[in-house]
Amino acid sequence: MVVACTALLIALGGTSYAALRLPANSVTTVQVKNHSLLGVDFKRGQIPRGPVGPTGPVGPAGPAGPQGPAGPAGGGASLKWALVRADGGIAAQSGGITLAAKPGTGAYLINFGAAVTGHPIVVSNGNANDLSDQRGAGTAGPCGGGTEGRACPTSDNSSTVFVQMRDNVGAPADRSFYIVVG
Repeated sequence: MVVACTALLIALGGTSYAALRLPANSVTTVQVKNHSLLGVDFKRGQIPRGPVGPTGPVGPAGPAGPQGPAGPAGGGASLKWALVRADGGIAAQSGGITLAAKPGTGAYLINFGAAVTGHPIVVSNGNANDLSDQRGAGTAGPCGGGTEGRACPTSDNSSTVFVQMRDNVGAPADRSFYIVVG
């Protein structure tokens, strides 16, 4: 037993001595057994990083976020439109639009039931029961006089639009048309 204890003391003492007395960088690859060192045996940055591995699967979606604040109230859709036949009849419309009068060739007075002054007015050629392929320009503007309008022969108020349609040489002509007031 004495021999065993003495051998143990010598073995432990020799290891401690070697750990305390080894000079820096004296252990080389010859002394190190392959795969015997771990990552924890090295300082951070001492070993170069390996290649980046493949991206992992996408995780589940997180919970929904809180409700945002309410936005401002929007204005109602204020576009009014009509498709008018060459004879002045309303073929289709958004609602509340009537023919107030047809005072002459290519002239139409369209009543929108509400003021049209201060709103954009657009007129373009249509094809409602109108087989003519020779089309000219169309113009439109509010009735009722003032800075925006003109004096109309009948229905002279701010709810009525005067439309003048023309043929391909510029002469007044009965033509179907679309009209939109914004």
